[in-house]
Amino acid sequence: MTLLTLWTYCAGVVILRRLVALALIVVVLGLAPVAHATPPDPSWIPGLYDNADFDDVILLITSKLGAVQSNIIPALRPVAFVLGLATPTPTESRPLRPLSSVFGRAPPLA
Repeated sequence: MTLLTLWTYCAGVVILRRLVALALIVVVLGLAPVAHATPPDPSWIPGLYDNADFDDVILLITSKLGAVQSNIIPALRPVAFVLGLATPTPTESRPLRPLSSVFGRAPPLA
């Protein structure tokens, strides 16, 4: 291969990549308006419309296109600073003694 044919090949690849990218952008940006322009058949009228005209595809496109979150700005929250460590206070130990089982857990008799 000569340098001229290599240059022509590389330029053709770059142009092809740009055309594919442009076609994808046009399809993605044009898909939602076209899908919203052709609403699905009214299903509340029985027997008049059939289910073989790709209404499920239109519903899929219109319901999944908003799946990307539109809020790009992250939530700003105040940052908590550590001022010191809390140490446990010494507590007096109580002597263990068995509790009486005379007192039940039922409500008092009135």
